[in-house]
Amino acid sequence: MFTTRDLTKIGLMTSLLIVLGLLPAIPLGFIPVPIVFQNLGVILVGETLGAKKGTFTMLLFFLLGLVIPVFSGKSTTLTALAGPTAGYLLAWALVPLFMGLILSRIERVTFPILFLVTILIGVLFVDLLGSIWLSHVTNMPLSQSLISNLVFIPGDLLKASVASLMAFRLSDGEL
Repeated sequence: MFTTRDLTKIGLMTSLLIVLGLLPAIPLGFIPVPIVFQNLGVILVGETLGAKKGTFTMLLFFLLGLVIPVFSGKSTTLTALAGPTAGYLLAWALVPLFMGLILSRIERVTFPILFLVTILIGVLFVDLLGSIWLSHVTNMPLSQSLISNLVFIPGDLLKASVASLMAFRLSDGEL
């Protein structure tokens, strides 16, 4: 069961995800997936809350999205999952689980390790799943979808850097 402190962290991180969704998305034009800031929050959830609390946070976020628009572009969960971004969103739901499981098995998480796990799960895994779904929905060849997703990498690496620095500082270097 979750403690009051755990529930407070879950509530704060869910709120952060919603607030990041209020920031306008940046449309790219050549693919129907915009640049958003919510993935910064998803990464932070994975880095700071671990598998159980982080996954619960994402579940709460998706459940809230059934009744209020929590995603960028003022979308609800069903609307967002019905479009070309669904692969990214499904990956988001798994990011805290995978990050938490990996990080919990490492005896001493240093900043470089945290950043590496963040890049692998919070960036590459999300972009890969997103590319696969985008290819499926738009009938775009997978290779073209993967190549078009390269545009996200610089910004995602910047978000991963910011999130990793924040998580590492918040934990006083002990994740």
